[in-house]
Amino acid sequence: MSLDQNNGGEFRFYTYDPEDGTEPVDLLSVTSIRNLCGEGYQLVAWKLANLADAALGTMKRTVIGPRGGVSEKRQVWEYPCQFAQMYDAAVDDEGDASQAKVDELRKWLRGQADEPRNVAAVRGTMVHEAIEKNVEWDRIERPYVEDAFLNLSSRDRKAVKRAVSDEDVYFVRNAVRHYWAMRAEMPMSIIAREVRVVNLEVGYAGTFDALVWLHGTLEGDQFAPLTDTQQVRIREFVQRNRDRVTLADVGRLGGTLVLLDWKTSKGVHTDQTVQAHAYLAAEFAVVNGVKDKRVTELLNAAQWGGLVHIRPSGWALHLFPYADEVVRAFLGSVAFARFLARYPKPEAIFTHTFKGISNEQEEEGDDD
Repeated sequence: MSLDQNNGGEFRFYTYDPEDGTEPVDLLSVTSIRNLCGEGYQLVAWKLANLADAALGTMKRTVIGPRGGVSEKRQVWEYPCQFAQMYDAAVDDEGDASQAKVDELRKWLRGQADEPRNVAAVRGTMVHEAIEKNVEWDRIERPYVEDAFLNLSSRDRKAVKRAVSDEDVYFVRNAVRHYWAMRAEMPMSIIAREVRVVNLEVGYAGTFDALVWLHGTLEGDQFAPLTDTQQVRIREFVQRNRDRVTLADVGRLGGTLVLLDWKTSKGVHTDQTVQAHAYLAAEFAVVNGVKDKRVTELLNAAQWGGLVHIRPSGWALHLFPYADEVVRAFLGSVAFARFLARYPKPEAIFTHTFKGISNEQEEEGDDD
């Protein structure tokens, strides 16, 4: 079998091929499902604010200090702004408005709705990569960030529209510093990374960041760590058997299985908990293109999800139990998203269409 990710078109999907003679199946990605159903109102409001900033020459700057301090200020960044200058210049040789230039300006302005997020997304990608590779935070200096930036896709690099800045370095370095602070405070072992999951019955697939073995139990709103001896035993066991940890091992040594996603955005959102539930509700896991029985058993046994919110100014670990209510909400969005993906335009739904043109000409002044 194989599971390949495809990024063409307006949304992402995975092609699942069981390689048993049956037809491959296209599965919507978990993140695209939400986008198809409509973006969250917070994101829409954020985009509108970006458009207003572009039109007025103002900017809400997120300033990252060398130690990771974060401050935000909205101020006049340029006057007259770039939009006003481009609008004034959108004329033809006769000095009249140029439709072609105005069309290009409109395209430029629409692109500004996403530009700050592009910067944030690139910083988040570099933080994710450092975490995935277990890079120590004190190794992250400008040369490391510049190299990581060059390794990004050309699309991501073009979206930023500039070279690496000091603030990019401060963001990545301090975010990773707080990630390692979280790891020291919350004892855990990572037993699977970047796991792809599939639910053929519902029709979706996706990838989550990590399945971890938490060295303790969750009782009420408290975390009860295992004894030091038990924690050492788990760490040593995982070091020796990193790709061979089984559900029986977790049951024998104690602790809690948790599905985690790293988040570097300014805040965390309800949608992110829904995505985590989608991964928890998957039918099976795929590792290196093959259905993995061991990881599937671990994933199916996990009854907790979590968001690790990593910022240059601090960290937070938000945990939540698996809840049928959240899964039902997600399944409803899957059905709606698959419907929209199948019928991006309504013409295919119509069975009868009747058209006409009125031959009557209204007399001027008839409509009071």
